Amino acid sequence: MQRSQSYLKLDLVLGVMTIALLSPCLFAGTPSGLSVSNEFVRLRVNPGPQEAGRFAVDTTGGDPSRASDNDQPLIYGSSAPWTSFATVLVDGKAAVFGGPSTRRAGKGVAIGEVTAAPKVEGEAIVTVSRVGEVEVRQELTFARSPTTRVKDAAHISYEVTNRGAAPHEVGLRVVLDTMLGANDGAPLRAGEKAISTATQWRGEAAPDYWQAFDSLSSPAVISQGALRGPELTPPDRMVMVDWGTLADHAWYFPLVEGADFTRAGEEEQDTAVALYWDPKPLAPGETRVYATLYGVGGVSLSPAQLSLGLTAPAEVDYQYEDTRSFAVVAYLENSGGYEARATKCTLALPKGLKLEQGEAAESLGVLNPGETRQVAWRVKPSGEAGGALRFAASVTSENLEPNRVEREIIVNSPPRLAMAVKTPTTLSVTPQNRYSPNPFAVEVTTFNRGAQVGRNLVVTLTLPEGLRLMEGDATRVAERINSGESKEFTWKLLATGLPAGDLALKVKATAAGAKPTEARHVVQVPLLTPELRVHPAAQAVPRLTDGQPTLIPVEVTVAPAREFLGAKVSLSYDPVVLEPLYVRRGEAFVEAGRLLSPWSAGRVSEGLIAEVGGQRADAPLLNVAEAQVFQVVFMAKGPGETALTLESSAMWGAGGKEMAHRTEGGRITVKAMEEN
Repeated sequence: MQRSQSYLKLDLVLGVMTIALLSPCLFAGTPSGLSVSNEFVRLRVNPGPQEAGRFAVDTTGGDPSRASDNDQPLIYGSSAPWTSFATVLVDGKAAVFGGPSTRRAGKGVAIGEVTAAPKVEGEAIVTVSRVGEVEVRQELTFARSPTTRVKDAAHISYEVTNRGAAPHEVGLRVVLDTMLGANDGAPLRAGEKAISTATQWRGEAAPDYWQAFDSLSSPAVISQGALRGPELTPPDRMVMVDWGTLADHAWYFPLVEGADFTRAGEEEQDTAVALYWDPKPLAPGETRVYATLYGVGGVSLSPAQLSLGLTAPAEVDYQYEDTRSFAVVAYLENSGGYEARATKCTLALPKGLKLEQGEAAESLGVLNPGETRQVAWRVKPSGEAGGALRFAASVTSENLEPNRVEREIIVNSPPRLAMAVKTPTTLSVTPQNRYSPNPFAVEVTTFNRGAQVGRNLVVTLTLPEGLRLMEGDATRVAERINSGESKEFTWKLLATGLPAGDLALKVKATAAGAKPTEARHVVQVPLLTPELRVHPAAQAVPRLTDGQPTLIPVEVTVAPAREFLGAKVSLSYDPVVLEPLYVRRGEAFVEAGRLLSPWSAGRVSEGLIAEVGGQRADAPLLNVAEAQVFQVVFMAKGPGETALTLESSAMWGAGGKEMAHRTEGGRITVKAMEEN
């Protein structure tokens, strides 16, 4: 369709230099235009300087099943597009992206500064413009359509970055001047509606995708836009309105819902779509990306008196407890010469797909000759089957022949997690009454054997009493685990000796959309003989020369304290090197803040602290990995080395019976401070 005399959508026909490359072929034009193409679609961007960055999309081969859509426009414009463009809103002020224009679309509106003119980069055409302190990078490249699974769509993206030192409120609007072959006013279709008048959607109310075609029995071109999907940014608003209204208003305009698609100020039908991402704060240095998809529509067709079309995503993901439904839309056209009475459309789903809600059959009543209706269902994978599944829609009436059309959808299995745990099955006891190995490693390998990426992988180690994490967190996280990929995590554990026996550790792995998986591993930990140990606080302490005392705390502990009732210990030391200041009872003889009795701080004589200890006579037996019996605080008297030896010891357990045990002493070295 042409524009009025004042605003003709005429594209200059200029010579184009064509560079033939391997598929996808790339075309770098003379100053009249830039394009990249593959076997399905061609993307074009105006190189400027006038209208620099404005774009168009058309088919090359289009849908391989139909020759009628070869070399047809999907967005108006040829070598020098100008009617499809973006507007950037910065702090409430609108600016058209790209170069200046004297034509209707954005005429008189502020523009940014083109800092990098349009150029071909691989399979993409990139343009960079700056609006004040906000840099905007536009990129058009090929993408797989959600309904065809081939690269027959344009991925239209805008990367906005705040290059300033202060935050800015930034929003974006993208106008798509849709055109199907020679038809500039074809109705737009979204969900269960055929849109022939000005319509607006907000937020989640907007459909996942929208389509346009002129006829089901003999469509010239079928186009499609997608709002949701991988690497797409759902808009805050979608508006379908006549192109003239969007051309005349850079951002705000009064939407007259129900107004037809007659181009404002003219007499021709001219459909267009505007996607709005509302203004949001953009911090200094912050980058935000807006992206949408537009290209060839995927509709399975069955022409007849009751022509039938069926569309849905070509591929969906099943996710455990988090599966998102998708839209299935059937289009019906009465292509015969008589009205269809008692018309009914029915969706038939295979095992593996189910209706989210509602009924499979929809009664449509009378369908007049030439009338087109559509029916939409929300469908979701059930998990009962996956892979390539076929579903169908059928239409019946009282007086016309029935029709049926099938379509295939691939249901990807969810991330499927599996784990392998590697760790010792048995710890041994050394002659020194220690576990070996200790600490020991737990190595966990997590696999994704499903068809989907597992996002936010979380692997958590749960330990039984008797095993302790040496360092770090029990939970490890990975941003993603790809299909067929594995991730390895390692923890260091310490066996405390209480309790002993068969100790079971557990590992659990989760990821978005995946069924959680768990693994259990048993480590056999033998009993250790209880041992009284001396723990000096330091190995070498300088003797102060300025008269200030140097204090050296020494602990005597029992490990493991298994059914521990009490102990009595005598500790020897070298009186030339050390002098005991005081003895303090240990935690083994304190219960809930209460001092237990009997307790004795012992007797101090030259080189010996004798019979320190007590009993838990009025408290339960102690069962812990290690407990302090008492603490002695020494003062360094002079340089030298002294052994700390348990000269005698006794230990009692359940029933007051004496327990077999071991002892281990320690050493302290005191060095003289070197004089300055």
